[in-house]
Amino acid sequence: MRKSGSFYEVLRVNRHASALEIKAAYRNLAKLYHPDSSSKSDGGDFIQIHNAYETLSDPAARALYDLSLGFGIGIGIGIGIGDPNSSFYTVGRRPTRRWETDQCW
Repeated sequence: MRKSGSFYEVLRVNRHASALEIKAAYRNLAKLYHPDSSSKSDGGDFIQIHNAYETLSDPAARALYDLSLGFGIGIGIGIGIGDPNSSFYTVGRRPTRRWETDQCW
């Protein structure tokens, strides 16, 4: 196995896989690559599979991982979602207004 691709490639699931699909893929691969059940595996493949499952099974860790891969860039954060004229900051976009200049003194 020893692919050093994304965790999705390691578990052989697509990016939009549900938690149940991820768990099923992990269990199937663990049966094949666990060092106790396979004489051809040294355990390195299983560790890679386990790390992928550990990250993708936790919603918060999966969201951060997706952001590190570039999925989700350009999605608005906060109240100004989707409004290009909003004064709120969004991911991947430079702010058009600043807090200091928007204050009414």
